[in-house]
Amino acid sequence: MDHTPVWVRAGFLLPLAGAMAFAGAGRVVPTGSTDWALAGTILVAAIVQGEITRRLHAGRHEPEPRTAPAMTSAWSLAAAIAVHLTLAIALTLVLYTYFGLRGKHDRSGGGDLFATNAGIIACAVVAAHFAASFGAWTTWSPRADTVGVLAIAAAGAAYLVVSHAPAAVADFVRHRRVQLGSAMDLGLDAALLTTGAIVGALAPGGLLVVLAAIPVVVMLHNAALTEQLEDEASVDQKTGLATAASWQAGADRAFADAAPDRRPIGVLMVDLDHFKRLNDTYGHRAGDDFLAAVGACLRSQLRAADLAGRFGGEEFTVLLPDTDVIETMTAAERIRTAISTLRVTTVDTHGRQAVITGVTASIGAATHPHHGASARDCLRIADSHVYLAKQQGRNTVVGTGTKTSHPLRPSW
Repeated sequence: MDHTPVWVRAGFLLPLAGAMAFAGAGRVVPTGSTDWALAGTILVAAIVQGEITRRLHAGRHEPEPRTAPAMTSAWSLAAAIAVHLTLAIALTLVLYTYFGLRGKHDRSGGGDLFATNAGIIACAVVAAHFAASFGAWTTWSPRADTVGVLAIAAAGAAYLVVSHAPAAVADFVRHRRVQLGSAMDLGLDAALLTTGAIVGALAPGGLLVVLAAIPVVVMLHNAALTEQLEDEASVDQKTGLATAASWQAGADRAFADAAPDRRPIGVLMVDLDHFKRLNDTYGHRAGDDFLAAVGACLRSQLRAADLAGRFGGEEFTVLLPDTDVIETMTAAERIRTAISTLRVTTVDTHGRQAVITGVTASIGAATHPHHGASARDCLRIADSHVYLAKQQGRNTVVGTGTKTSHPLRPSW
């Protein structure tokens, strides 16, 4: 019996779906044969590129949703510049449907791409087309002069702004800041949009230009995936914090930078109290949910320059660059208080909803250069202070010149 998922079978009908979308677009607005040829070639090139990439990474980690929109940007921008706007939009929607269905099949999370990104990218295509054609709905005519170059640059800029604006606005509303992404992400966007702009400008002169772009986009995709895999290897999947190895590497760099000037650095070891009891009471799934909440809590309490990591189990480490003893103790107390007030809704071992509250943490603090010249020295001292905090009743911070705070009783 054929157990192929429905969405995989649907993927084989995409060429027909694309043809139907193009036919419908052609009935609304008259288009020329050149537009159709270019649009079809771009769509085929995009699908071929996607399949080559999938074959190259068969059996390995597949790209996450954030990579797929970036990979389609080159083809969408090329279509926005080279073909009639109606066909460019239709091509983009078909292409996103393709990547969404194929992504869902491989559990890469791509099944939601169409719903979350297609509309935004369609708007970006509209903006890019109007920027290149100076507001005309019809196909842009390439110009080998300064005005033509500026039109292509304006198209790329319009595409970039519109495609990133919703996320930037949401980030600002939520966090009062705009996260532009890593240098690698920005470089990838620039390279892909440049490729798309060149293809769009040259495609009217020959369809082979579109096909020649396939290996370029495949190469850029591989570079993006390599960087993504490196990022994931450095992030603990349960908490979203740095892994122990990644945190240690970051701490070593910070200590090396601070050594010449003997700049202060704070190091915290955070150990959740009675965490085994939580797992025994609610189950390991609930324990994982609480660990994730602690990870989010730590990120919310730290500065951009600080680094939090999961040391192992229910233990966490925190690096506080340019932070003296008093500031380190203040940060530790703030973290202790924040953890003690967490309320985490989860599911217990019987499948019933449960709310976990009253979980506390014992925190040990150490500072450079007072407690040691290296990250390992300070971490060892912070760890010994955690044991002192446990002996003093838990739910407290122990460091230089600290006193025991009154512990809170867990509610479970």
